[in-house]
Amino acid sequence: MSKAFALAGIRVGWIASRDPTIVEAVAAARDYTAISVSQLDDQVAAYALSPAVKPALLERNLMLARRNLELLAGFVEKYASAVDWVRPTAGTTALLRFSKGGVPVEEDGFCRAVLDEVDVLFVPARRCFGRGEDFAGAVRVGYVCHEGVLKEALARLGTYVENHLL
Repeated sequence: MSKAFALAGIRVGWIASRDPTIVEAVAAARDYTAISVSQLDDQVAAYALSPAVKPALLERNLMLARRNLELLAGFVEKYASAVDWVRPTAGTTALLRFSKGGVPVEEDGFCRAVLDEVDVLFVPARRCFGRGEDFAGAVRVGYVCHEGVLKEALARLGTYVENHLL
């Protein structure tokens, strides 16, 4: 429910596999983390997936994703000497790689500094992916939010980039 439906807090989901070991491993992990789904989560998920709501909800979220991806692309283009990426073709997150003078930033310190100075929160990509070995200078950006929120965050981030990376 988290990505396409923008209901990240709703902890319901399904898995199907022909490999019984995968199903067993997922079931064991589920038993360890959440033995059951809350009734509230179940009701919200059922409502979001209902024929009356699902089409409009998906269309809204696709519209936000398309529009906000263009805003993010404009930011990357404007600050191309300090930011690069592989433009997403699907999904709701992007990895932006920040550098200064062609050298990737140290992403933990960068994320802390950006949060402290301009109040924008990122997650270092090495923390999410790559076992701490890959994605030098990259941060994970969730970009499917209200357009105004993203515009403000990119403006603040632009100020940080101008002051510290250019």
